[in-house]
Amino acid sequence: CLEETFGTDFYEDVTMLHTLMSHNVDEVFCKRLIAVKQDKKRQFCANIERWQGIKLNPDSIFDVQIKRLHEYKRQQMNALDIIHRYLDIKKGIYPKRPITFIFGAKAAPAYTIAKDIIHLLLCLQELIQQDAQVRDHIQVCFVENYNVSKAEQLIPAADLSEQISLASKEASGTGNMKLMANGAITIGTADGANVEIAEAVGTDAIYLFGESDQEVLAHYANHDYHAKAYYEQDPWIKEALDFIIGKEMRRIGEEASLKRLYQELLNKDWFMTLLDVKAYHECRNQAFADYESRSVWAKKMLVNIANCAYFSADRAIREYAKTIWHL
Repeated sequence: CLEETFGTDFYEDVTMLHTLMSHNVDEVFCKRLIAVKQDKKRQFCANIERWQGIKLNPDSIFDVQIKRLHEYKRQQMNALDIIHRYLDIKKGIYPKRPITFIFGAKAAPAYTIAKDIIHLLLCLQELIQQDAQVRDHIQVCFVENYNVSKAEQLIPAADLSEQISLASKEASGTGNMKLMANGAITIGTADGANVEIAEAVGTDAIYLFGESDQEVLAHYANHDYHAKAYYEQDPWIKEALDFIIGKEMRRIGEEASLKRLYQELLNKDWFMTLLDVKAYHECRNQAFADYESRSVWAKKMLVNIANCAYFSADRAIREYAKTIWHL
């Protein structure tokens, strides 16, 4: 799509992409952008079926969280939200469009809780796949042995880029930049490079939620965040957390692993999953609703691609040469 517009010159000068902003009202170009994204989704569906035997729906929203598995990245918060979407479908409340939640990550061998989070995600994948009422509306896909080769297939297919680390914990992050450059819209906290992405694209082309870094640091300083209080005071949170150790999950997973993660979230939750989960749910609902306006969504994609040049190595090296190396 970009080569049709620029030829191959933008590979040498990525700042050329900013001229895409002139296409923001070009409906033909926006439709072409959507068509290319759809092609990439179909390609990924073919690959994941070949790799893992999983059949995904290319017409669903691809909601993607790919990075290392760590509590501060809060894949567990993503899982709690998925649990509520599962429970809504069981109550007869269906999403407007099918949604595929895709994860790719590895955990350090000795990082027990991270491995428990992977176990939870795999349990949700199997639970949903086994449920005929649910699987046509949502799916969970955990990409096995996630690596650069698989990222090359998945990043161009992503519609939503999950960047939901606890504010103040992400030094920078580069996955969000790669996803942005491929037209995925960021949903995340005001943390790491998300802050600069928001500055580059504007508030209409990113979804931000959650408490700020200063608010989070104040919680740590004051020792006033208590996960159990959120659990006891909010039935919505309690329902999602209890589901982890409920009969549906215990039927599929290892009880010891599920209980350990449940206890960790209930009694410690050092990275404040329960602090932001309700705001995350509401923000995600807004993103899913906005996706239904395909022309509006295409313009969000275009704005992200057009403004990705700031995050290129070319720009960084030029800036370093001028301000640090004085060359």
